[in-house]
Amino acid sequence: MTLSVTNTFSAGASIVASEMNANFNDIEAYINTSPGVLIKTGGTVTGAVTMSGGITVSGDATFDTSTLKVDSTNNKVGFMTATPHTFPPTPANRSPYNTNSGGGGTGTDRSTRAEYRIVNTGSVYVDGDIIGWTEYDDNAGSWRTQGTGAGEYEPGSGTRINTQWINVRGNADISGELRVQTRYDYARIYMGNDYSSNEDYIEWKDNLPGTSLPGFQFVHNDNAHLTISESGSVGSEVLDLRAANGWPTLSSTTTAGITTTGSNQLGKVSSSSRYKEEIADLDVATAKAKVAALRPRTFKWNETVATASGMDYATQGDETGLIAEEVASAAADWVSYNDDDTPETWRHQSVLSAVVAVVQDLESRVGALE
Repeated sequence: MTLSVTNTFSAGASIVASEMNANFNDIEAYINTSPGVLIKTGGTVTGAVTMSGGITVSGDATFDTSTLKVDSTNNKVGFMTATPHTFPPTPANRSPYNTNSGGGGTGTDRSTRAEYRIVNTGSVYVDGDIIGWTEYDDNAGSWRTQGTGAGEYEPGSGTRINTQWINVRGNADISGELRVQTRYDYARIYMGNDYSSNEDYIEWKDNLPGTSLPGFQFVHNDNAHLTISESGSVGSEVLDLRAANGWPTLSSTTTAGITTTGSNQLGKVSSSSRYKEEIADLDVATAKAKVAALRPRTFKWNETVATASGMDYATQGDETGLIAEEVASAAADWVSYNDDDTPETWRHQSVLSAVVAVVQDLESRVGALE
């Protein structure tokens, strides 16, 4: 809307006061009432500007150099940056996730919805919810194909926050998966209130210290206290559980051993009568026959086991013990088997109790002879 006045004047003509006042009223109304602002190309407005209606800007808008930048060419808004279209650097102008991947992962779909539209180089304080758009169809229980049907707004569903740090003061309720993705060979979940030193966290590493095996380590005050990993080849995997300075000790190991249960769980070996029924004496004759068939051996561990156990294969010393397959031939019930019924280890408590029974019988016989 351009300024227009009621009266016009010619050079040399008399000016009537009422006509001049009418023109002044037109100017005053234009500035203060309708449209309420002077239309001008270029120039600078100093001081505060109050607008009671909407504002339409055709082109870019810059506020205080880099406080707020509206980039109309690239359709982006930048906070604390005057160049939102160049931050982050290419090719990171889009989300690394496929918008139709159903929960993450890279893909070929790079729709305009995956582009960064708001770029902020500082902190963001949100006193409310962040609700993201999702292509998931709750009614159908599946993800929609790009461009077919409308998506739904659901709290948290389909919302991705791709950032380096997320500090949550209260609770974080996750109804789906928690994906920790990093460009490094480790990923950490921190706990506690230490941020720069003496930190506590659970860490996944592709190469754990001391073993070079992939697995988890539990870190307290920046020191790893326990590592859990899997070693061995496919089909013969073993659990590698160790503390920073060797195998971990459990409070119960002074009075009881640690074993694995039939459901592949760690358990405590107990000999208390509280857990037993139908207690009877061992048949000495049977025990004698089984013990006599045993073959005590010396041996060395093969290279696969030695390496997985952290020992030096070339310099290891001789071990003494029994061979599970040989024990199975003498006493099948003195052996524990794996899932395909292959002998895995001999049951120490069975052999020990039989040896005690045999020794006691021999002691009784020798005493009678003496």
